[in-house]
Amino acid sequence: MSRILLIFSVWAVLLSAGTENFDFSHMFTLKKDQIAEVEIKKDYPRTFAHEGILRFRWTLYHNKALVLLVDYEGFQTQYILETRYGKNVVKLFLTGDYPRIDKRPFVLLRFDSFDLKQKRAKLLTEFADPEKRLEIKIKKPEKQR
Repeated sequence: MSRILLIFSVWAVLLSAGTENFDFSHMFTLKKDQIAEVEIKKDYPRTFAHEGILRFRWTLYHNKALVLLVDYEGFQTQYILETRYGKNVVKLFLTGDYPRIDKRPFVLLRFDSFDLKQKRAKLLTEFADPEKRLEIKIKKPEKQR
């Protein structure tokens, strides 16, 4: 009986290890160079002007790959995302003040799909905050001219 209980508990732990519990998610549908902005308020006072601002936009879609430009707190990075599993997501840590990595809040930017007719990319943002220290505010993307 104890073997069955042990096998069941190991199986349950392995199943729960791969799942993430996201506190908040939002789907963005963006045209080329349309900027999506997310304001992230932390539980400590701001120390510089760009703190807590996440901006991202896409600039090129070619051969099922999307070039994504991300600006978080003034640090700019570029990613190439594909719709294939494992190549469609970027993970950004939102704070760096935890010694344990599993307690840090983060955001996943997931490339969901691309509409060739309207030339729009769907990007899903999923926020995880295990300690509930952040306040997240989604700003509507500005209209393209």
